[in-house]
Amino acid sequence: MEYPDWQGTPNCRSVDSEEFFVPDGSSTYREVKMLKKICSNCEVKKQCLDYSLKNAVFGFWGGTTEYERKLMRNKLNITPKPLYLGYP
Repeated sequence: MEYPDWQGTPNCRSVDSEEFFVPDGSSTYREVKMLKKICSNCEVKKQCLDYSLKNAVFGFWGGTTEYERKLMRNKLNITPKPLYLGYP
């Protein structure tokens, strides 16, 4: 899977990427409010969300959790491309 070439600078560029994923053994993000705030006025939020809806990615993308994107995909009838992990 190729990651997008953002047309702008994402707000998350200076945040530890681990914050955007659920920690092992947990079912929730550490700081959802912080992540939503980071994404709220990001200039690439729309691109990020669009990418995450079209591709089965893990983590917090475009201001949404995996569960929120699942609901959006169902409502919009979007089937995401499967996540390719590089295995044969």
